[in-house]
Amino acid sequence: MPSWFPRSIFALVFVTIYLVVAIIAVANDRRDQGGGWITLKGIGAYLVTFPASFLGEAVGLKPHYQRNLDMAMAIGICAVLVYFLGAGMAWLARALFSAAGVE
Repeated sequence: MPSWFPRSIFALVFVTIYLVVAIIAVANDRRDQGGGWITLKGIGAYLVTFPASFLGEAVGLKPHYQRNLDMAMAIGICAVLVYFLGAGMAWLARALFSAAGVE
């Protein structure tokens, strides 16, 4: 592993929780048919892939999220972002606690 890559147990737990929630949200969206007066079909899958969806739309990509490969790529991109977010939060907590003298 490269020396610049942050290794963090907190980030690993954080991304594992994200992956479980993302897979459950996508599975529920694909299983439920929705319907009725107001339907929010697909909102769960959109929310768990929002960073990748937003970036894709910004650069002009139009992924088709009913295809498994497109959804897997979006979840994978978001998982990498969540990992680095978790590693950054762990680093920040260590820096703040060490500056305060708490160990």
